[in-house]
Amino acid sequence: MSRFKLLASFIFFFALVTSRSASAQEFVDPDRPALVLFADGGGYSPLSHLDDSGQVDFTTGYTLGGGIGYQFNRHVAVRGNLSFARDHGRDLSANPTISGIDGTEFNRLVYDADVQLRLPFSSGVAPYVFVGGGLVNVRPAVQSDEPSFTKGAGKVGVGLDYRIPRSNVGLYVSGTGWLYTWDRNGFDRAQFDTTWSGGISYRFGM
Repeated sequence: MSRFKLLASFIFFFALVTSRSASAQEFVDPDRPALVLFADGGGYSPLSHLDDSGQVDFTTGYTLGGGIGYQFNRHVAVRGNLSFARDHGRDLSANPTISGIDGTEFNRLVYDADVQLRLPFSSGVAPYVFVGGGLVNVRPAVQSDEPSFTKGAGKVGVGLDYRIPRSNVGLYVSGTGWLYTWDRNGFDRAQFDTTWSGGISYRFGM
């Protein structure tokens, strides 16, 4: 829960900073280098099963996140991201108590970095793709005999950004996928988790 509060505090701080900066800073030309703060939230959906029969998996949950990026120009940026997600395990097999997955709430904390490639249009709309990697930490939401574990993860995604005219504020939607290995609870399978989220960003000129 402390990690959730940390992210919630970041989002509140982000909203406070952008609201005060919006009136104090001049419009930043998108061709100039800029520091970008962003925050978002949405759904979290692991797509893979933990077993061959497809009876053990995870339900759709929610995610909150944010980060900081450096935009070299209107086409290329690098970003550091922190995301929190919570969902439930689901075991539809004949003996769901064996795995200890069924009904258990899991928290995931994802630390990653990516390279973002953008294709902006004069309307302010900019579709983009990104690729990167990082770490996924998985922990039961309540006390459990199962300890937390951390795995390396690859990351890929797409998004659509809209820059509000003559403003440093942007709105965006994105879809992200992480690939990592789950080797706990008697399983050893590759996992592919996805998020779909919407957020807000703010640019500071450099």
